[in-house]
Amino acid sequence: MDAPINQPLLHTLQELVAINSVNGHLDGPGEAAIAAHVGELARAMGADVEFDEVSPGRPNVMAWIRRGNRPTLLLECHLDTVALDPMPDALNPRIEHNRLYGRGSADPKGSLAAMIHVLQTAASDPNFPVDLCLAGCMDEEISMTGSRALASRSIDVDAAIVGEPTQLRIVTAQKGAVRWRVRTRGVSAHSATPELGHNAIVDMGRILPVIATAIEPRLHERVHPILGSGTWNVGTVHGGTSVNVVPDLCEIEIDRRLVPGDSANQIVAQVNTALENLQQTESDLQIEYDPPFVEIPAIETPEESPIVQASKQAIEATGRPATPEGVAYATDAAMLTGISNIPAVVLGPGNIARAHTNNEWIEIDELEAAVGIYETICRSYPDMLT
Repeated sequence: MDAPINQPLLHTLQELVAINSVNGHLDGPGEAAIAAHVGELARAMGADVEFDEVSPGRPNVMAWIRRGNRPTLLLECHLDTVALDPMPDALNPRIEHNRLYGRGSADPKGSLAAMIHVLQTAASDPNFPVDLCLAGCMDEEISMTGSRALASRSIDVDAAIVGEPTQLRIVTAQKGAVRWRVRTRGVSAHSATPELGHNAIVDMGRILPVIATAIEPRLHERVHPILGSGTWNVGTVHGGTSVNVVPDLCEIEIDRRLVPGDSANQIVAQVNTALENLQQTESDLQIEYDPPFVEIPAIETPEESPIVQASKQAIEATGRPATPEGVAYATDAAMLTGISNIPAVVLGPGNIARAHTNNEWIEIDELEAAVGIYETICRSYPDMLT
């Protein structure tokens, strides 16, 4: 006979999915409503709740269960989602074939629902062996300003579990990223008399090979055993106003993925130096570059870390694969570990392949298993410190 579905857990997730928390940079309302809801649930348990308005109307929420004289674990999950389109009925969670459908069901509200229920267990059990901080952070989907703000507070925790859809696999390593803009400037003119102008788009074509030469030979200088080597990509190009006008501006955005040990400052400086040298030899070029607009550190939590060992033990007990893995994308763990040196694992129900799609869903069995795994990690963590 199948085990009965955990209806309170399912109800919690349904409530979370029904709240529109599309990132404010994506024309959504932001995270205020879902932060308030999480805070209300936590206060009803007896948790100490605080809000940190990272940007106007867009708070982080933190809920503490503290009894003192014991380790403290951080359960962190972002609050925002990507846009609702093109998912029909994105805010109307529905259940079909042991799956719950809805925007954010996998990324990340399944993790958040499971963490809320672990917080409830900790609140009701005076012998729960760790103190807990449940943190919901804003703006993970765009700039990670919420987790950056949380990490900058230097909160007193020993380790963190970051909720993301990993199919309950343990992620201990992730690539970082640095992103910046480069521009060429020219002189506009009518395309009938192009000799009176200077084409900024053509100039961009001249400098792209120089950028590639500054980046590509160094990509394989550092190869991580799990993550492999770094990568790079020119993701956007903007230039010109009309086909019959010589363009006076062209701008690109560069994305360079990092592995642990890479220096974002050094990588950007190498490109900038190559462009400066080019400009000295080809004086007709006008090249500009901005400081990075995104900097996300690459991180790795050692396998011998107590939080990794506790996670492995909890996963092994369920019969699932427990070998730590790495991912090419970034999560809030980058800020927690990269800024505050908090050992972290990324672990949660749901499949990243379903995130951001028009058919996002989470397996209910996996959602329920996440609660037990999170709780087991909390209960076994103190034993890993000895």
